[in-house]
Amino acid sequence: MTEAPASSDPAADLFETAIYATSLGQKIRRGFELGPKYYLFDLPRYFRQRRKLGLPLGDLSALWNPVRSFQNGTYHPVQLPPRYDEALKLLRGAGVRFDNQRTRIEALAGLWWQTRAVEGHVIECGAYRGATSLLLATLGLLNGVGKKVLMLDTFAGMPPPSEFDSSRESGELSLPERWPEMIRQQAAALGVEGLVEVHEGLFSATFPGLAARNLVFSFCHIDANIFQGTLEACEFTLPRMSRGGVMVFDDYNALRDLGARLAIDRALAASDRRPRPLAACSAYLQI
Repeated sequence: MTEAPASSDPAADLFETAIYATSLGQKIRRGFELGPKYYLFDLPRYFRQRRKLGLPLGDLSALWNPVRSFQNGTYHPVQLPPRYDEALKLLRGAGVRFDNQRTRIEALAGLWWQTRAVEGHVIECGAYRGATSLLLATLGLLNGVGKKVLMLDTFAGMPPPSEFDSSRESGELSLPERWPEMIRQQAAALGVEGLVEVHEGLFSATFPGLAARNLVFSFCHIDANIFQGTLEACEFTLPRMSRGGVMVFDDYNALRDLGARLAIDRALAASDRRPRPLAACSAYLQI
């Protein structure tokens, strides 16, 4: 794994840092806060749930999640798309800010660029403020990749978690009212309103309408955090991914999102495939 170099470029403030451990002191403090709970409570519960779901118990890589979560590094180096810096400047001008680390966003953008010639559109299941989808739509516009970008979210916070989610609460990640309208305004300011589709509501309510359109996807980003939403997103997108496409799972190696990891492994169980680490807590799967 390579450490991400410190950046002094003017776009650096577009990326969230406050909620992640960046300094040595922050990492030590968060390690004491989260490490004991993860190893003493969350992991034993997670392995019991794997047994309940009929999944193999040999998931030793989950032991490494605290390290992945605190290291701001990239496990799979990728080339950034052309005109990436230009896209960031445009997003800043439109008032867009990212809620993930820069390494995760750049690794995701690099994988998206690798799928530019693959048939299908782009879908993000769990768009939150919409920044990642707007970035991909803007990069597509700048580079002549005219793919639709579908962003799905409740835009009203997290749905009630299930028995498989031990560290999440209903209503987390809630947004100000009328946030989808804010995203549409930002898309218009970026000139990508024709490339972006905003789908508000639960995945279970959105997917039937999308299924009727017979869509296929070249790139998929799943960031639902909890078991049920992640499972629904995987079950909908996996059969519709084109050969050569890529799926990115933002939560696969996250400390608080073992429910999402269970859902992804369950959805992939028939194929006997597992995602590979991408950057920090994210992972990816090449189709």
